Amino acid sequence: MNQRTRTTFFIPLAACSLALGPMTAAWSATTATPHAAAPAAQCFVEPKAGDATKVTVTGEKFDAAKGQVSVKRTDGDGGTFVTPGADGKFTAADLPAGKYTASQVNGPSATCLAGQEAQDAVNKNLIDSERKRGSREGFTDGKEAAQAGLCDAVAEPKVKNFQGLTADNEAKKKAEEAYKAAYSAAFDAAINRYCTD
Repeated sequence: MNQRTRTTFFIPLAACSLALGPMTAAWSATTATPHAAAPAAQCFVEPKAGDATKVTVTGEKFDAAKGQVSVKRTDGDGGTFVTPGADGKFTAADLPAGKYTASQVNGPSATCLAGQEAQDAVNKNLIDSERKRGSREGFTDGKEAAQAGLCDAVAEPKVKNFQGLTADNEAKKKAEEAYKAAYSAAFDAAINRYCTD
């Protein structure tokens, strides 16, 4: 290849790489997800058993360090202030039946869900948390098995007892399946990563 051909070939490549550099950097910036994204706060309105005029509002993923949560009725009079626990949860009982929001000054806020919408959110929370638990526990157990030289080990998911949770039976079944699938996949991934031939 002579000098002229080499220069002719090199210039378009250099121009192309200069043009793509900012584009790939911009693409990386828009597709990157932050590692420590704060979970979205949620709250739920549940009718009080035996009294259709009262509800209980519960919330989770609020910031205990930000102080009180304002629980405000949006379709009439009513509301209160509650302090979330260290776990970010709160309960406000015996409020007038209605629609509510919950918010903290300079902190999270949420429209409180009720009825089927609330049930769907509770179901999804359970399924998502069990999937995460399965991935975490499966990888840890797989890594331990691999490091102990048990490279032919088989995943044995630990099914959790869902008694007492408010998710419906179908969601509990889906959560168990999500956990088992995530556990097995993570266990196998750990075995493959830590076992060498």
